[in-house]
Amino acid sequence: MRPEKLIYTFVSYASHYDISWGKGTAIDGIDLTAEIAHKHGVPVTWIVNGGSVPVLAERIREWHDLYGDDVILQSPFFIEDAGMSKDKFKQALQRDWNIIQEAFPWAKTKVAARGKIYNELIEALEELDFKGMWGYCWEQVWWDGITHKGIPWGSWYVDGSRYKVPHPGKGKIVACEWTARDLNATYHSGSPVVYSTDPNDVLRAGLCTGDNIDYWKNLFQDYLDNTDHNEQVFFLQQQEAHEMEYTERFAVFPASHVEACAGMLDLFFGHVTSYPVTLTTLPRAVELYHEHNEATAPAYMLTRDTSIRPDVNEYTVALGGTGSGPWPKTFLYYDRECQLSFVDGQCTPHRLRNYVGKGNMNDEFEEEVPQVFVSGYEKTAETIRMTFEIGHWNPIPFGLAYWDDLSGYEVQSCSEGAEAKLIKNELVLLRFKLAGSPMKIELELRKKER
Repeated sequence: MRPEKLIYTFVSYASHYDISWGKGTAIDGIDLTAEIAHKHGVPVTWIVNGGSVPVLAERIREWHDLYGDDVILQSPFFIEDAGMSKDKFKQALQRDWNIIQEAFPWAKTKVAARGKIYNELIEALEELDFKGMWGYCWEQVWWDGITHKGIPWGSWYVDGSRYKVPHPGKGKIVACEWTARDLNATYHSGSPVVYSTDPNDVLRAGLCTGDNIDYWKNLFQDYLDNTDHNEQVFFLQQQEAHEMEYTERFAVFPASHVEACAGMLDLFFGHVTSYPVTLTTLPRAVELYHEHNEATAPAYMLTRDTSIRPDVNEYTVALGGTGSGPWPKTFLYYDRECQLSFVDGQCTPHRLRNYVGKGNMNDEFEEEVPQVFVSGYEKTAETIRMTFEIGHWNPIPFGLAYWDDLSGYEVQSCSEGAEAKLIKNELVLLRFKLAGSPMKIELELRKKER
């Protein structure tokens, strides 16, 4: 485990609202959130807009000096606020960013925030020299008006003309997820809203309480374990400040929920900071991504069942019920061309998403998977050899997994055109492309010399 490779960021919505469920800026919730985070030395990235900046400017300047807090900009809605006009959208975005610049001249890295994302929005951000877009929701359908199913999780470069697809090279905008998900449970249940790091969601689901965050601890351990084979593992958590107060301005949830969520965050910040992880703000995390990656970085995540189950209640049955497992160990992978999922023991992908040449953003990018045969399998005390055979198939990005107890083994060789990566002595990922004609992929593993 290399915990310094885990980049932890905490984001909080701190915008001005004038809608049915709240009016004004959630001062009480902002102060409470800041108090809890700063107690543990966690810098907060505040999502602000033109209305909240004048109210919060003095606070945030002080917190920036003392704790390293930073800001990102709540984007206007492209449809609801700008009437689908990119010019109006850019004008509104620039107006509010100017307000931020005047109040916080140290805010240099421009990151926008919103869950409803469109091609035109990403194009506008590129034209205004933004570096990141917060609000992507892996596997989400419908909830909060957000349907992003088909995208990668974590952080990746967005293709400016295909907002759900990684850029084929070094994009200008880094995608940042709304809040980190339980990858194993989300994948198998299809319930990313329930199985997440959002305090109110896991509280309502019965996964955590104000004095018990074992579920979050297990989830966090899954991410920590995957620092072994990734150069960067991003763990972003978000909590709305207006959900951290119960006042005349905002009463989204009852006071008991505010108290419980405060307890959960206090415990979790303490848990996170007990490891030597990289604590930073979202603008700095976006900078780190740009500095380290010339294209979307491959992500390798070996995920396990967190073993804690949600309650059956109004919240967890809202979308037809929430699957509760148990679920098998599952390896999840993506790069700029595809997303692959492998269930424990299976060589072929359980799911394959192909991003190459895809332009329909209503698509989920899933492809059929060809039949794969293994021939010449041989396992001795010193070596493991096999040949994977695939018949005629469409040219697509592809991959295979070999699962076994691989303690002490290393990759000796694999066929030209294939890349082999050993994951935690539990599997080998073979990543290659199908060319349309029959293929054979040979793999040899050998015991390391002592």
